[in-house]
Amino acid sequence: MTVGVDTPDLAWAGRTVPDGASDSAWVPRGQGGDGLGGDGLGLFLGRLRRHWFLAAFLFLASVGASVAAAFLLPSYWRVEVLVMPVSKSGAGFSNLDLGSASGLLGGLGGLGGVAGLLGKSSSSNEDEAMAVLGSRELFDTYATQQDLLPILFASKWDAAAKQWKVPADEVPTLRRGFKLFNRSIRDITLDRRSGIVTLAITWKDRDLAVRWARDLIALTNAQLRDRALADANRNLAYLRTAMANAQKEGNSNALNAALVSAYERTLQNYMYATGQTEFAFRIIDPPTVPDVRERVWPNRPLFLALGVILGALLAAGGAHLRGRAVGRR
Repeated sequence: MTVGVDTPDLAWAGRTVPDGASDSAWVPRGQGGDGLGGDGLGLFLGRLRRHWFLAAFLFLASVGASVAAAFLLPSYWRVEVLVMPVSKSGAGFSNLDLGSASGLLGGLGGLGGVAGLLGKSSSSNEDEAMAVLGSRELFDTYATQQDLLPILFASKWDAAAKQWKVPADEVPTLRRGFKLFNRSIRDITLDRRSGIVTLAITWKDRDLAVRWARDLIALTNAQLRDRALADANRNLAYLRTAMANAQKEGNSNALNAALVSAYERTLQNYMYATGQTEFAFRIIDPPTVPDVRERVWPNRPLFLALGVILGALLAAGGAHLRGRAVGRR
């Protein structure tokens, strides 16, 4: 058994060789090996200096890849149109006291349906307009009119042959087109405080995005206007029948007056829908073509910053791992 003795070479550290250990097997703590120990930063910097070529290669490769991605990825721009739901307070049945008229008509045999029609307005409200703007039906109609599927799924479309390049069971459908359009391209937000609706289109063709934004608002107005005209025509037909039956049966003047008032209000609805082009939404701020520098994707400064950060991490990690591998040999 070897008794521990003071080692002159280590007198500065005030250490002795431990019992049962040879001089060659014992190394002062933090002065050797591959562990970081107490001088981990110095060890790491030393490895970085020794393997600077690997670190530089990883750093430059990361930065170069991020810059290449920022310039090679397709650019996307965001187009916005601000609209305000049109108030229908002055048109149709909104100013009519329908309680008495509905009660009178409910007592007439065969005219219960008219009483139900008097209880609701044929004009579109804000909720209906918002629902139609974001509906699948609106997209299906517009996508069919404008043949949008080859544009949305351009990678699967052969423009020269004007046919799909994928098998029949993989051909995009209107349902898939709506999912893509609703999740990634179109965004609808409502400011509850001001009531202003923002329709945003994000696409790689700036002119096409502007056209889509305008057309979707116009198509929403047209669809709701057509629905209002159809409702008004149906209500007018019911009311004409009701007035004719009331005159034949010699009903009270109160009922006749209610029917005439309801007919006038319904006629106002019809006239309003006929002459109002911005039936559901009035455009506050029309969409304009964004500047080239206003792209929302890819964000080139962000890509460069991420490339620098990732490159620094890769360089440090690569040099450290390489140093440990060399030290174990």
